[in-house]
Amino acid sequence: MEISPAKLEHIKSYESFLVECYQSGLIKYKDATSEPKQFLENIILNQGDTSTYFCIEQDEILGAIRYRHHTNEYIENVIGHVGYETKPTARGKGIARLMLSWLQKNIIGSNAVITCEADNIASEKVIKSCGGEYLNKIYSKEKQNEVKRYRLPST
Repeated sequence: MEISPAKLEHIKSYESFLVECYQSGLIKYKDATSEPKQFLENIILNQGDTSTYFCIEQDEILGAIRYRHHTNEYIENVIGHVGYETKPTARGKGIARLMLSWLQKNIIGSNAVITCEADNIASEKVIKSCGGEYLNKIYSKEKQNEVKRYRLPST
């Protein structure tokens, strides 16, 4: 497995990743499934604000992770500096932990905030296994759910 910055050469695998994630209930990918190339181009163009990396094995994207380089109240309290998804058929194989550990070692320069919905036990385990320090739990109007906030150190 390798971690690679998002590139247009990943488009075929990215289309498959988007469809599988959307069909599993990740509705944020709905628009991306109709225009995957445009969506990927926008991700690449936005690398200054948010860097996106893929976990790839044998030309298949198994996961995606993002790092937001700036901060504001929404990032600090709702979505965090880090966001990731694992392709549903690759879940339970350590992909999220691998991506998060890689980000800590290679990208995060100082502490970052990472969040997960309070009922997302799998993400909470990944965050804790990477040294995430629990900060608090808040209610997010945007997510219409409670969100747990953690401070994630660089390594």
